[in-house]
Amino acid sequence: MAYFSLPSERARSDLKRTISRLNAALAKENFICMGPGRWGSSNTDLGVPIDYGDIYHCRALVELAGQGIAAPEPSLGTHFFQDMLEAQIYPLAVVLDDPQTIFNRDFFYDSPNRVAEFIEIDPSLADALLLIKVSDFRPGCRMALVMSDEKGQAIAYLVKEERKNGVQV
Repeated sequence: MAYFSLPSERARSDLKRTISRLNAALAKENFICMGPGRWGSSNTDLGVPIDYGDIYHCRALVELAGQGIAAPEPSLGTHFFQDMLEAQIYPLAVVLDDPQTIFNRDFFYDSPNRVAEFIEIDPSLADALLLIKVSDFRPGCRMALVMSDEKGQAIAYLVKEERKNGVQV
């Protein structure tokens, strides 16, 4: 994960500020924040040191664990859980080492990065922050996310966008 390859705590703090600017720029969009370790941790070695105010426009907060991510158990947004619940931002952990986890790396690694279309980004942070437009990977599609807290399962999948009179339905 490029986040853990950032050279210093300062670079990780710079990434936090960049995420905050991107969150503001995407205020009218539906998007998901996804990244390694515990989001909201003050320890940058455990995950992205964001605050609720840095991500409050997203629809879900996904913490990746396993496969070389040094963080302990995912926090599922416990640093600002009440704020997330009130804003209907859904926390989710994806354990990459779990044999039941299916993670489409092609989607993440082969899709163009759209960050620069919304904000200026320091080139040293460009590999650590990716903004994917689903239709770049699969034209005419959007992503759907279904979660079951009771079963401890979630699935994100692509569905064909339907439009009536030019409006997405």
